[in-house]
Amino acid sequence: MRLKDKVAIITGGSSGIGRAITLGYVKEGAKVVIAALHEDLCKEAVREVEGMGGQAAYFTLDVSDLGKHRELLDTAVNTFGKADILVNDAGYARREAVFDVTPEDWDKMMDINLKSAFFLSQGFAKQVISQGTPGRIINIGSVAGAMDMHPVSIAYHAAKGALINVTRVMAVDLAQYNITVNCIGPGSTITPLSSSKNPEYDDYMTRGIPEGRRGRPEDMVPPAVMFATDEASYITGQTIFVEGGAMSVYLGKGEPDFKA
Repeated sequence: MRLKDKVAIITGGSSGIGRAITLGYVKEGAKVVIAALHEDLCKEAVREVEGMGGQAAYFTLDVSDLGKHRELLDTAVNTFGKADILVNDAGYARREAVFDVTPEDWDKMMDINLKSAFFLSQGFAKQVISQGTPGRIINIGSVAGAMDMHPVSIAYHAAKGALINVTRVMAVDLAQYNITVNCIGPGSTITPLSSSKNPEYDDYMTRGIPEGRRGRPEDMVPPAVMFATDEASYITGQTIFVEGGAMSVYLGKGEPDFKA
């Protein structure tokens, strides 16, 4: 077990990618603190972990409420004695073109996807330094932070692009404390946040993916585990895009109407 006796905090850990990472960590021996907005989903995730023979606690919060971050960290320390790994998965997405974005929309997108991840990471780093132990910070970004995608969500693109850059800069600053900071950039992934009952939408989103399918939350588990291990101590400031090859081809608005 590569994460035996490690303690991981996963925001957004009750559903989607966060839940998949939570379960993946438990399989590798980690104890987990599930942090999410809805208590019923948190309790459900805890029951699933315990059904696997793992140990879990939960803490309900809106990650944009910075005043709750210390309480979340204290939950990990008071329950399991320490914190070793932080996964910043909690996110918010909304499709809005340039002229549709309001200042309130912009602030909400930044608060949830960027500001909260930075300040929770800051608090986590202080906790790890006080423990005198190594730390692992893993941000969940998006291919939207590195390339144009359709439908457009300009504030989301901006927030995820900034998160990728924050990952690099924090990695440099925290390396002296044996804390690594890395990022996973999912491509189009089927989650509660991005699911659709429209087959035409799914067909559109799949069209430019060489693997021929949209991602699944479980696809993000291997890099999330790898980044969290002791063996990955020399990997920091990196973003791994998990997108079925989509970034290797041109993702336009549709197929050309001619043959080459």
